[in-house]
Amino acid sequence: MTGPGRIGRAVRASLAAAVVCAAMAACASVPTTGPVVPGAGGDSAGDPYGGYVRLLPAGPQPGVDPEGLVSGFLKDMGSFEEEHKAARSYMLPETGETWSPDGTVKVFADLDTVDLDAEISADGLTATVRMRSSLVATIDESGKYVSSDSGRLLDEPFLLARENGDPDGDWRIQSLPDELILSQLDVERTHRPFNLYFFNPARSALVPDPVYLPVSNEQLPERLLRKLIGGPSEWLDPAVESAFPRGATPSLEVDAEHAVIDVGVSGEVDEFAMGAQIAWTLRQLPEIQEFTLKVNGAEVDFPGSDGESADRPRPGSDHWSRVNPGAITGGVRAYYTHEGQLWSAEDWDEGVFEEVERVPGPLGAGDSLLERFAVSVDESTVAGITQGGGEVVTSFTSPGAQIEEVLSDGVFTELSWDVNGNLWVVEETEDAGSAERDPDTEETAEEEADTEDPVEEGPPPAPGTTALWLLRGGEEVVRVDVSGLRDTSVVHFQISRDGTRAALVTEEDGERSLQVGRVVEDADGQVVLGSFVTLARELQDLTDVAWRSSDQLVVLGGRDGGTAQAFLVSLDGGTPPASAGTPVASMMTISGAPGQPLVAGSDDGNIWISNDPLNWQNVVEGGAPTFPG
Repeated sequence: MTGPGRIGRAVRASLAAAVVCAAMAACASVPTTGPVVPGAGGDSAGDPYGGYVRLLPAGPQPGVDPEGLVSGFLKDMGSFEEEHKAARSYMLPETGETWSPDGTVKVFADLDTVDLDAEISADGLTATVRMRSSLVATIDESGKYVSSDSGRLLDEPFLLARENGDPDGDWRIQSLPDELILSQLDVERTHRPFNLYFFNPARSALVPDPVYLPVSNEQLPERLLRKLIGGPSEWLDPAVESAFPRGATPSLEVDAEHAVIDVGVSGEVDEFAMGAQIAWTLRQLPEIQEFTLKVNGAEVDFPGSDGESADRPRPGSDHWSRVNPGAITGGVRAYYTHEGQLWSAEDWDEGVFEEVERVPGPLGAGDSLLERFAVSVDESTVAGITQGGGEVVTSFTSPGAQIEEVLSDGVFTELSWDVNGNLWVVEETEDAGSAERDPDTEETAEEEADTEDPVEEGPPPAPGTTALWLLRGGEEVVRVDVSGLRDTSVVHFQISRDGTRAALVTEEDGERSLQVGRVVEDADGQVVLGSFVTLARELQDLTDVAWRSSDQLVVLGGRDGGTAQAFLVSLDGGTPPASAGTPVASMMTISGAPGQPLVAGSDDGNIWISNDPLNWQNVVEGGAPTFPG
């Protein structure tokens, strides 16, 4: 199969309660199931301090052997109070004074999986204890949580010495790794995921950058703000922009409810953009009700931001909503197919679709039968893949609109929109080298990855090679570099509504996985989708994926051989997938949007919604329900 032979023009388209003392057995862990909780923009919601329990460390016991000392140290390392005072009590005084954790964390499963091997010197004054366990994950200095491949080993040495060089003295740690070494339970108890917010390149929407931070002291707002002003994580950095210039020097003052951020910069700055990044980051902390932004000491006014005054805006004000991370407004409609036509509905509070109407325009009328379709974020345009997958067409959602062919002579399998009116289309090809370069296309075709993508009915097509096309601004067609997917089949694809990331279900050697890649465009206009990160490794048999919000996916799949169902998957990497309600075995497709219930299509021609914490409800006949994007 060759690449597109004809390319048309696209249509335009409070902290006190959080420090309750308790024993280790009272620690709380991240839930693995729970209700579907709609959020306005996909940002982390709720009390970030909830579930945090202060650990009462036992401290080193007299006369304990080297293995016992290291074992006790690992138990007490989860206490963050007084700059790790408990952990330092296991060290020689000079070591405890100089030890400075570098900000990274290595995560092991639990103490039952730890093997400690001690070798004591001939004179009995020193010992080396090797701690070995499986490496579950790492948290880097920026706060990025990265789960590890199964089978990776954590192997860390601890050098011990007798106190005061006395052969009868107690053992203490003389040297140790610079990283914190925490059990998975300790991380769940002490750390929480937060989002830092940066802009997509068009500055039309904010993009979350998830970080894991400890919540055990009162400096969380300062740490979040310093990380925000310091810039995005290494992974996200090439895909986003910050209104804070690199090297900006912040001065921070935080009291009970108010934060003052004074940023020293040179040159022109976008004050609204700075304020929006601060507001969306701070709204995760319930104690911060207002903030003041100063630039080179001068207070910035934000009229209409619902604060005490124009220079004390509220983080939760609607003033910042036009660049909300969800990249979508409230009141969005759900779209679905029925008898060859496209329909839309809204207002499903009572568990039924209300205000159902056929989508205006020729595609809504069924003038061209579609195998798949997607509605633009502003709901002005429908794009569809025609029956057989050979063409991609678009049309405005207005009476009298015309159908326009934008891609042809291919086998097209997936399509989705971003907030900037860009249409992303996946094509299955047999040979990447055979895809011709269109004169209107700025990108050269590179050898890409294997792909497959099932149509809604019938068996999935045989694996081929993925070609990803970007119809930029609705006009310019660009072939996207997806060479990082070589030797991997793409089963499903959806671009994030902000346009900076893509979610994929891939298959290799018969095993499917969920991955997220970043979108990077260079100065010459070349677009690359790469640097893929695997999420939710415990889920199997994945059959669909969608963006529920800017920091959360919804997928169809199973766990441990269980019944296929919908799961919510956070992009922070550390929160376990959460069940989205009682399984409905016949579900084939899934979709979500910020602040909306989930919608799913089943193989018996029915549409289901999850507007209840536990149950799905059958609401209407139809197929392939989807939200804009």
